[in-house]
Amino acid sequence: MVGKLGRANSNRNSNSNSNSNRNRRDRRNSNRINRPNRRNTRRPNTRRIRKKTSDRRTRRNSRMNRRIDDRRNRSNRRIDRRGNGDDKLSNDNKYIKYDLFNGLKWDNYRLGDVIFGYFACWDNICLNKNNKKLDGLCDFDFDVYDGWCEDYKTVWTDPKDIDASYIKNIHKNFPGSIASKYVKAVGFPKNYKVRDTKTIKKIFDNFKYKKPDSSALVIHLRLGDTMAKEYSDEYSFGLEYYEKLLTKIKKNKKIKKIDIITGLHINVYVKESNDRLNEIVNMFGKHYPVEVILTKNPDKDYYYMANSRFFARSGGGFSGLVVDYLKQDKKNKIYE
Repeated sequence: MVGKLGRANSNRNSNSNSNSNRNRRDRRNSNRINRPNRRNTRRPNTRRIRKKTSDRRTRRNSRMNRRIDDRRNRSNRRIDRRGNGDDKLSNDNKYIKYDLFNGLKWDNYRLGDVIFGYFACWDNICLNKNNKKLDGLCDFDFDVYDGWCEDYKTVWTDPKDIDASYIKNIHKNFPGSIASKYVKAVGFPKNYKVRDTKTIKKIFDNFKYKKPDSSALVIHLRLGDTMAKEYSDEYSFGLEYYEKLLTKIKKNKKIKKIDIITGLHINVYVKESNDRLNEIVNMFGKHYPVEVILTKNPDKDYYYMANSRFFARSGGGFSGLVVDYLKQDKKNKIYE
């Protein structure tokens, strides 16, 4: 009996253990079925996202910086084409050797002396024409003494024909020029008008030359023969004058750029002229875009300056003609 009971209890315990194991497996399996998928519910890797976002931001900023640099480079290239503005605005002084001579076509073209009436008066006096209509015009700032006409024959005669006066051959030597048109319009040789701006305006109306920007200060710079010591105080100004001019124009916010108009009607003092021009270009170039205007045509120079809104004169009669013309309009600003 004991043996049977022992085996019965052993079987009962074995069945109980088996059932317990089976229940444990069922619960484990049930847990596996109901357990959520950790791969799908895993917390995001914020470090990786932050790194990707940072990388995208870096690439975007890099592209933006490249675009800004490209725009800046294109802008600088445009300034260079307009007049070497990028170089001129730097603090580095640069030296450019300019081709300043106007050429043989305009050799000894003296527009100022024509309009001021000097040649008309010299022609009347030295050739003994005694035209009384011209007597009142010949109020020179120096005396035409007896023997002056012979002593200074090269001044009032045609360099190509010493026996003819300069003004008589003006139409042959400079056809179609402002000087030729002016002499004809004022009625020479019977009559003459000195510094007649109305006549000049009528001549200008038929021209279509380039004009300066309304925001440009146009500086007339006399070079060449005026660099000689005996003429320096009268026709050309020293650097001190231009330093004072720069101080003045800084107060005028309407001035945005500088145009320097110059040229040599006689091919002398070329190196000295280039030295002076470069000094002035570099002086103004530290504050404004600077353009050197070399038309190689004194008529175009006169027209350009006479159409400026802001003008800085030099010495001599040529600048004086421009000042006379500009003073007709009170809106024009003249630095003298």
